[in-house]
Formats: sequence, C-alpha cells, structure tokens
Amino acid sequence: MQNIYNSIIDLKSKYKSQIVFDTRLIKKNDIFIGLKTKNNDGNLYYSEAIKKKASLIITNIKSDNTKLFHVKDTHLFIKNFCSFIIESYKGKIIAVTGSIGKTTFKENIYHVLNNNNISISKSYKNYNNIQGLQFSIMNMNINSSYSVFELGINSSKEMTKLVKTLQPHYCLVTCIENTHIGNFKNFNHLIDNKLKIFNSKRLIKGLINYNYDPSYIKSKIDSKVELINVDNLERNILINKRKYLINFTNNMRKFSIESYGSEYYINIAIISYLFIKKFIKKINFNIFFYNESIIESRGKEVSAYIGSKRVKFYDHSYNASPFSLNKQILIFNARNIKQKVYILGSMKELGIHSDFFHLQIIELATSLNLTKIIFIGDEFYKFKKKFKKLLFYKNHTPAIKYLNKEIDNIKNIFVMGSRSNQLNRLIKEYVK
Repeated sequence: MQNIYNSIIDLKSKYKSQIVFDTRLIKKNDIFIGLKTKNNDGNLYYSEAIKKKASLIITNIKSDNTKLFHVKDTHLFIKNFCSFIIESYKGKIIAVTGSIGKTTFKENIYHVLNNNNISISKSYKNYNNIQGLQFSIMNMNINSSYSVFELGINSSKEMTKLVKTLQPHYCLVTCIENTHIGNFKNFNHLIDNKLKIFNSKRLIKGLINYNYDPSYIKSKIDSKVELINVDNLERNILINKRKYLINFTNNMRKFSIESYGSEYYINIAIISYLFIKKFIKKINFNIFFYNESIIESRGKEVSAYIGSKRVKFYDHSYNASPFSLNKQILIFNARNIKQKVYILGSMKELGIHSDFFHLQIIELATSLNLTKIIFIGDEFYKFKKKFKKLLFYKNHTPAIKYLNKEIDNIKNIFVMGSRSNQLNRLIKEYVK
C-alpha cells in the first residue's frame, strides 16, 4: 500500500490535486475516493470521476481502466492512508476543540501564522467529525511547519477516535459549556470527554480556557496542560481606527496586543496570543486576530431590504447552545442601535435539559424587556400558553409575515438558533 500512498502524494504535488468524496466537486486531476454511506454508495460513481478527468480513482469496483485502483474497503483505505500521512508528517500538529469558538480560533491561528510567513496547513471549514478530519488530513500540506485541525464531539467516545487518528502535539480547549449536554450523562461527563483531547501520545503542551470552578478539571489534568480563565484577566481595551489595542495581565505579567474584527473576538485574540507565545515562542509580532478568521455565516452582518427599506441582519443562524445564545442576546441588547428585533430558533441535543434551558432563554428575554422577539421551533413553542404576550412559531415562515407587517418599526434583526431551524432561509428571503 505504501506505493499507492506515495503515488497520491506525488499527484497532489504535481497537479495541486484535491482528494474528494463527491463526484460533483471533482476538478481535473483531482483524486476521487468512493465512500459507501447509509443512503448512497460513492463507489458506483467511478465512471463520472473518469469523465471529469480525475487523475486517480480509488474504489471497491474492479476495472481495467488504468486510473482505477481497487481496494476491498475504501473506509479502511482512508484510515490507513491517514495514519501514513500523520506518521510521515515532520511538522507540528495543533488540535482545537471546545463548546464554541473552535472554528474561529482554528482559522485565526492559521491566519496569524500565515501572515507572519510561517508555513501552516488547516482543516477544511468546520469539518470536525471523524470523516471531516480524515478529509482534511488527506488534503493537508505535508511540507508545512504546522497544521491546525478542529475536533468536534457530540457524544462520548468520539474524542478518543479523533485523537487516535490525529495524534496532535499541541491542544487547546477554547471553553467548555453546555452544548450537546443531552448526549452526556452530566456536565462532568461532558468535561471528561472534552479533556480526552490531551490523551495524544505525542502531546507536548495543552491549554484550557475554563470559566467555572476549576477544581474538577485540575484533578483531571497533568503538568503538560495549563488552565486559564480569559474572562477573568485584567484588561484595558482601546480602539484605534479599525483596530483594538488590548492590554491585559496574565500571571502577573503585562501584555499589549492588537486585534482586528469586533469586540466579540477580543477573547480569541488573547487566547491566540497566549497559545502561540507558550508553544511557538520564536514568533514576535502584535496582531493576534484577523478579519479573515470570521468564516461565512459566523456572526456575519448582512445588509438586506424588506420592501424598499434597508435593514441589517445579524446572522448567527448556523448554531446555538444555551451559553452562546444567552451571551449573544446580551451582546446585541447592549449595542447602541435602534429598532431591534430578535428571532431566536430552538436549541438541539439538550436531552432532558431542553425545557430548562429554553425556559431560561425566554425568562432572560422577559427580564430584559425585549418586546420585539420571536421564538421559533417546537422546543420554544411548548411555552406559548405560559408567555401569552410573546410570539411563538413552529417554523420561520410566520416570522417573515411579521417582518413584512412591522417593517416601519424594524431596522436591526438578530437571528440565532440551531441550523435545523433553517433561519438562514429567512435571511435569504430579503437579500437581493
């Protein structure tokens, strides 16, 4: 098998090929691997890959075509090929996990190092489950000095599989909150599974940002892993044109750094600084957050029109947890803007805790006296009779009618909820 592994690496180098699992994404000289899933068998599409001039096709179907390489099990091939790449890679691997912020941090670390002429590779978008990780490993730049990957878990045992596949040298936990809590026994069980990121056999150093009582975590980590609470750091923020000047204190030492983006990303700038300075000490520069780190749909401000009136959507429609939704409501409420409307989608994977956390968000809204607010999704809708003065809908369609009707009193629209609520469709309704 080593010969085919080396052939793939040579093809990637020669043609700048990408490894893809979907024939619809194939470009000339890409490498196609057929994958069998519950709903489809990608191996059957090998002829489409030939038509699109893939340089190599790995499939469980035998053929005389010289571009086809036959294997019994493509999933096993991918697993073994990823192991070959990781064992051959001479650079250092950075792994990032956390309840929120992991994609933004991963993107930011990439841009910080890349903007300072350090060769670095990164995982693709927010592909952070085992198949997404394997896809990113196979497409990584094996000649880079660093590679940064995002790891995400929705249930127990997932982190063990991810870490065994990646074997990272440096690990960061951005934070631990109650996201996907319904898939774990309790909060400590969730913590235990997040901390498995530090079980890498090659671990050199690790860092955890944790905002609660640290006693439980301290009993679970060793001297390689450092615990910080970024929210508690003494800090002073100044704004200079489009940059934030951040002065903060950590371990009795004072630091000064700069950040682009918005105030929301200041914590990521600080974590990025501490992470890099502790693990990549030769670097010497000031900018620690770049606008390019904010990928599509992540807290994006979108200009649109409702009728002839221009409005602005604050788009957080991609994901929501009790912690992130609570925090973003408070941030938006504090902004000095007028004619605000809140459209909140329900949160998923909260299990037996679902009623508690959804009720908590409703009570937050009432305590802040947010009169223009719409709750969408079954998990919110069940509280309709209890809060008769508020608007509850099962889906986003009635919210469109509400916006059209109330347009004279609307200018800034905050939208946040789990992706399954499809709140992004509501925003697209008004983008021209």
